[in-house]
Amino acid sequence: MAYKSLKKIYYKKTEDVEAVYQARCQSEAAYHFDIWIKQYKHKTSYPAFLCLTQEMFLLMERIYKSYEVFLYLVNTVPHVILRQFSLLCIVDEVKSTNDIEGVRSTRREIKEILDGGIRKSHRLESIVQKYRGLLSKEKIAFETSHDIRKFYDEFAHEEVIRDDPRNELDGEIFRKDSVDIASPTERTVHQGIFPEARIIEEMEKALVVLHDEKIPVLIRTAVFHYFFAYIHPFYDGNGRTVRFITAYFLGKHLHPLATVRLSVIFKKHQKRYYKLFEETDSELNRAEMTLFVEEFIRFIAESIDDTVRILERKKEQVERYRQQIEEMNLEDALTKNLYYILLQAALFYGQGITIQELEKVLKRSRATIQKRLDKIPQKDLVKTRKRAIYYKINMLLFKKGKAEGGKANRA
Repeated sequence: MAYKSLKKIYYKKTEDVEAVYQARCQSEAAYHFDIWIKQYKHKTSYPAFLCLTQEMFLLMERIYKSYEVFLYLVNTVPHVILRQFSLLCIVDEVKSTNDIEGVRSTRREIKEILDGGIRKSHRLESIVQKYRGLLSKEKIAFETSHDIRKFYDEFAHEEVIRDDPRNELDGEIFRKDSVDIASPTERTVHQGIFPEARIIEEMEKALVVLHDEKIPVLIRTAVFHYFFAYIHPFYDGNGRTVRFITAYFLGKHLHPLATVRLSVIFKKHQKRYYKLFEETDSELNRAEMTLFVEEFIRFIAESIDDTVRILERKKEQVERYRQQIEEMNLEDALTKNLYYILLQAALFYGQGITIQELEKVLKRSRATIQKRLDKIPQKDLVKTRKRAIYYKINMLLFKKGKAEGGKANRA
């Protein structure tokens, strides 16, 4: 039987709510947190809690099964493809997390930052580079309120202030005044905690939960995600900040590539994502976070499943194209390997690959590789000049009718 919210029970049979609430609070499967939740414009607050459910365990089992497949793919998919996919994930994630907040950004400008084609003062530079650092397992401290502020300054502060100078932080660590949070229809649904002393106090409590190893990592990450949004320590940029922290923290316990597409899923289910916060805030739910955590873990499961599907599809695709390369009348094994690497560099992100990277992958000298590149027909090779020259195969080579042309002597 599906777990029902206290709000639903209230509307179905009001007299049962108190007994159900007490039973859940006293359950051995309950976790209690020292943060009190109050709905906007309501007087009564309740201490946050959740109950472990069968659905949570089933979702976690689904995640770990999918994660096993993910790890197999990461270890068997060619390195160049994995690198291209990583770059694509950054583009998708940055675009999605901005879209959720209504911040305009384009895939093209994000790609140009990643490729080094835009000056460092670009408004998205800091966000893009932080996600790049996440995938390279760069260490970031999230232990104290000061750590949160330091990260925010490096991550979102500049863009937030450029968008609206009134959002400059005016407290010792966080904001000093109140802030209202509006729904997509501009209806105020929440007011962030204030004054600042209380923001700091509640953030420290939330961070204790995030690092409490007695709570399963997927559950405490979900709980922290909600608490951060509820506290709302900044005037703007809270959503982008906590979505990054969520991806980073999960990436410390799983592979970072498995968690860097979470905002893509949040964006896909944006109405549901926002509704979860609103429902959890509701006074009728008495600060129960069970269904928020269930749904949040479901988002994580969908994100990993989605990543696995993409990698499996591309792995099959590259193998199909590799067979076509094998059938081409190419000069030798080195030329075939070069075509295969250039193919990988064209899939997913499509950035291409530099000669320096080709040297590492093929373990041949620059002169040897350059000589082979020069022999490839111009129509089959795409060259892009940015800070360096990037090479990739022209994918038209693999379209129907091209395979025959591909069998021509490439010597």
